[in-house]
Amino acid sequence: MNKRARNRLIGISVIIVLALIALFATLSANNSSYNMTVAEAAKAENVGKRVKVSGTVVNGSWDKRTNPMRFEIRDEDDADGTGAVITVVYAGATVPSTFGDGVTAIVTGEMEEDGTIRSTEMITKCPSKYESSTDAYTVAQLKERSDTMVGVPVKVAGLVKDGKVNPSGSAVRFVLVDAQGGPVELNIAYEGALQDEVATSDTKVVVTGEMNNNGAFDAVSVAIEDN
Repeated sequence: MNKRARNRLIGISVIIVLALIALFATLSANNSSYNMTVAEAAKAENVGKRVKVSGTVVNGSWDKRTNPMRFEIRDEDDADGTGAVITVVYAGATVPSTFGDGVTAIVTGEMEEDGTIRSTEMITKCPSKYESSTDAYTVAQLKERSDTMVGVPVKVAGLVKDGKVNPSGSAVRFVLVDAQGGPVELNIAYEGALQDEVATSDTKVVVTGEMNNNGAFDAVSVAIEDN
């Protein structure tokens, strides 16, 4: 092998080595952002690092009107509410429509010195919940009785109109219509977590709550209809 060919081979080898180093560095950075628990992420050693944390949104800890939005998460298995809590400062472009009290939020961002996570990446998940519609009103039936049903705990079954779900904090989270269709609609106010299936136009849901004085329905639970 002549000198020119040898130098060319060395040059190519150097390029390959540098490319591999860059690849391993990228993989290492991604691995350093593995899915931590809240207790793990809250450790002082994570300050200044990019972390990925999964936790349950603490009820009433958020206000979508703040900019950026702030909320708290705790570990999903922290049933007593005595474990570590982390404040998330979320400045992402949009808040997932399924976000709400009790939803599992998976956030990625940098851990700051004050123990908060500044994040622009968030996904949410909520276990599917099923409920029978046997003793539930249809939308039309409930609207016919709305004047006498204010403040009375009931269940109503139907479809989410057009499969559209608004973010938590909206005056109307979604609009419910009868499963058979029809012009009668019921505005649902709800700040809890929603399953992804609820935003599907052909998914039947059962909503528990009560009518308010404005003709809307204040929900405390939303479940998929158990057929």
